[in-house]
Amino acid sequence: MLKLYEAENHIDAQLAMDTLLSEDIEVVMKGHFLSGASGELPASGLVTLWLVEPSNEARARVIIDEYEAHKRHVAPPQDCPDCGETVEGNFACCWSCGAQLPEISKSF
Repeated sequence: MLKLYEAENHIDAQLAMDTLLSEDIEVVMKGHFLSGASGELPASGLVTLWLVEPSNEARARVIIDEYEAHKRHVAPPQDCPDCGETVEGNFACCWSCGAQLPEISKSF
């Protein structure tokens, strides 16, 4: 097996793992049981993903790079067209009145 990814936390690792599995790239997560000790250990790098078939490394690294780029992208807040309330960019509808917000294009 080949170490492919050091996650920020268990959720980050699971999302990256699901993305890889959806592309038929088999990975194994290690270190996810250490989250209980995270107060005593450095937070990032505890949970890792390991590539089962090293021949998939090039394709897996491209997918991980795309995943990381998507993680860094934060949609800007927008104002609700109905009530004018400011809504964070990761929401599809207004938290105040429930109105549907205009869709922001997503690259991932």
